[in-house]
Amino acid sequence: MNSYSKRVLILFVILIALCVGWVLYEVSPPEGTAEKAFVIKENSDFKTISEHLREKEFIKSPFLFTVYATITGKKSKVVAGEHTIKQGKGYKKILQDLFTLENETEAIEVIIPEGLTVIEIAVRLNKTGIVDKNQFLEAAKSWDTLTDNQQEQLGINKKVKKSNTKFAVEGLLFPDTYYFEKKMRADEVIHQMTERMVEETKGLTIHTNQTSYEMITLASIIEKEALLNEEKRRIAGVFVNRLKEGKKLQSCSTVQYLLEKPKATLKRRDLKIQSPYNTYINKGLPPGPISSPDLPSLKAAADPEEHDYFYFVAKQDGTWSHFFSNTYKEHRKYTQLSGNY
Repeated sequence: MNSYSKRVLILFVILIALCVGWVLYEVSPPEGTAEKAFVIKENSDFKTISEHLREKEFIKSPFLFTVYATITGKKSKVVAGEHTIKQGKGYKKILQDLFTLENETEAIEVIIPEGLTVIEIAVRLNKTGIVDKNQFLEAAKSWDTLTDNQQEQLGINKKVKKSNTKFAVEGLLFPDTYYFEKKMRADEVIHQMTERMVEETKGLTIHTNQTSYEMITLASIIEKEALLNEEKRRIAGVFVNRLKEGKKLQSCSTVQYLLEKPKATLKRRDLKIQSPYNTYINKGLPPGPISSPDLPSLKAAADPEEHDYFYFVAKQDGTWSHFFSNTYKEHRKYTQLSGNY
């Protein structure tokens, strides 16, 4: 064998070794030992499932996972529903968790829309037979229903625990599609929904001086005030500007939260309700969230738009958009123009 052939052989061996090393690294599970919920929706394609597994940090390479599932003939055996998967498992174990029903019971699909309150969520879960409404509401009052890690990740500190919140888990139950069993314990349901909030918010970078819990509180107000996602960061900026200037937020949504039933139009007497949630009579944020915000609202609260607006009012023209202004005089003009007197 001449020197050229030897060099080619050495390079080939090095290339093979690098490829093998890359494959071994990619098929090894990411670090972590936590158990996480993993949802497979009806008619999900395997590519989407693999990408979701990577996002949840169960695998590193969706491509290699798909190849493995195809070779082993298990690609088409995954079942829709909410699975509990432990990090640090190999491809074989993950697939077993996804396609076996050995430890599964019949799951009920329930959709929790954005903007619901704890009470509204409890009613929805009760109707589907997942959990008793009264038990759910009782568990929702206690901070002890949340795990220590959830409290830490969501910024639940001693000050928050001492605040006068209506429900401890208000705003912490992420709006999404869930698969639950019938007659579950209330704390189990709350734990899963709160864990989803932890997962969705842990990648957010807060660009203000807010804590995570304050960010969620602001996001819950944005959720109720903004119907258009493209306006959420701008509305967040209005509230942040008012907070910086020491102005009251004057959010009608915080008053609506105090009413037994929402009103189409608030009366003057409603704006005078004595409650720490009433941002017409109290400065700063309310003691806690007023609804379950979705991801766009959370992103808006974490990264508000920078501008000079201090006011906004709905246009009432069917577009769901708002007029924005930086002076009260201009705001009054837009208020009259939109018919909001």
